[in-house]
Amino acid sequence: MKYLFIKCIDILSFYFLGSVKYARKKKVKIGNNCRIYIKNWGSEPFLISIGDHVTVTSGVKFITHDGSTCLVSDDSGRRYQRFAPIQVGSHVFIGVNTIVMPGVSIGSNVVIGAGSVVTKDIPDNSVAIGVPAKVVSSFTDYQSKIQSTCASDSELAGITDYCERVERAIKIQASKTLH
Repeated sequence: MKYLFIKCIDILSFYFLGSVKYARKKKVKIGNNCRIYIKNWGSEPFLISIGDHVTVTSGVKFITHDGSTCLVSDDSGRRYQRFAPIQVGSHVFIGVNTIVMPGVSIGSNVVIGAGSVVTKDIPDNSVAIGVPAKVVSSFTDYQSKIQSTCASDSELAGITDYCERVERAIKIQASKTLH
């Protein structure tokens, strides 16, 4: 019963504080203007640092320890422990269901594709996807592709109905791919 009560308080804190304040309450270091769509920060949230203008989408997991070390013990039968911080730069998008492993640093101006498993550092100004995540493009190339194929907010200005806005964006995208 006590566990259920604590879990309810935790969920209420998330909804009333908002995702960023909740993460900060959990001791995650978060910069300004971030969009956070997760509640679970793992067992060592204090080892996670996130820069400014970062989007963490749903299902993202930050793993700050290696639980498999429980299989290795010293002569006294005591197990070994491995913990490592995770650092995320500024202007980063981390796609749905991505896993970020212990000790990884993700640079600034980075896109991590959905479903990726980030096992090694990702440098600034890059796009990385896959399992394990590998750099496949520069951020500059990605930016050019988006600018030439997607609708901009200025092209959608004045459309307040969401469905109408999406439909207009699809038409704009279609016209851009014809050229």
